[in-house]
Amino acid sequence: MRLKKRWCIGLIVSMLGLLSGCEGISSVDSPLLEGKPFPEMELVTYDNEPFSLKQLKGKVVILKLWATWCAVCREEAPHFLAFSKKLDDSVVVVSVSVDQNVNSAKEYLLEHPNDFLQLFDKSMVQTKVVLKVSVIPQVYLIDQEGILRYFAVGAVVWDDEILKKVQRLLERG
Repeated sequence: MRLKKRWCIGLIVSMLGLLSGCEGISSVDSPLLEGKPFPEMELVTYDNEPFSLKQLKGKVVILKLWATWCAVCREEAPHFLAFSKKLDDSVVVVSVSVDQNVNSAKEYLLEHPNDFLQLFDKSMVQTKVVLKVSVIPQVYLIDQEGILRYFAVGAVVWDDEILKKVQRLLERG
């Protein structure tokens, strides 16, 4: 009975994800909770160098998961870029591609340049294992101490409400 109930919950969450413009199937076992430390992940830079999110401690971080095959991600990208231009250097915008082929993401970025810190998680290995993510896009707002303060699954409206969340974190800094 428990398995059947869990499957039903997973199906409902998946349906809501599809309705909200997400790509993939949702997981109901997310380890992320607002107010808790954001987990460490083993990602690589554009030049295939290892990168630790711990390097960003002391800064407010907006971390966005995306992929070139995600129609919602591509549709949302110009709005996210416009939003990012409202931020100053005290906020680090991190773009994490979960494309299986890193070259696809690199080609996309050449056609659609931005100033984000570009990181890669080939085939969602880290995001699936560490974050239990199977739906993108996702966005995380992480404070200066590495604590998750906000996250969203699916398309985000990059408006003043999100900007206020960022500004509140900067004021607490």
